[in-house]
Formats: sequence, structure tokens, C-alpha cells
Amino acid sequence: MEEIKYALNLVRMGKPLTAINFIKQFLKNNPDKVENTEECKAISNIILNFPSLNDESWRYFVHIEKDDAEILIEKIKECLRI
Repeated sequence: MEEIKYALNLVRMGKPLTAINFIKQFLKNNPDKVENTEECKAISNIILNFPSLNDESWRYFVHIEKDDAEILIEKIKECLRI
């Protein structure tokens, strides 16, 4: 799925929060594409509840590792109905 590849590329370029915000918008626009399991709903809720700040602002307020963002995106990838 192109959206997931794009988000993972953002993470690898050092923009994990931009990637999370991109996936957040994707999930808002496509809620029917997420599997209806407890784990998938939980992961989706985690991403949907992230504040929408850019990478520069987050450095001061919240820290997220690139690996953590990549793991979240990979989990969403596993939960998508393609």
C-alpha cells in the first residue's frame, strides 16, 4: 500500500511524527480499511489520539523514537484490509 510505504520513508528520513500524522489522516479518511480486532482497534486508537504537531514542535514537548514510529506503522500495515 502506497500510504504505508510513504509513511515508512518519512520515518527513515527522520520525520517520525510527520509519518504518524500522515497515517493518522489516512486512518481518519479510511476507517473501514482497519481490521476489526481488539489489537488493530487499539493501535488505530493510539495513532488517532496523537496530537497533531510537526516534528520541530514535538522535540520540545514529546519525544518519539524512529523505531517506535516504524513499529506503529508496521502494526497498522498488518491491520489493513487490502
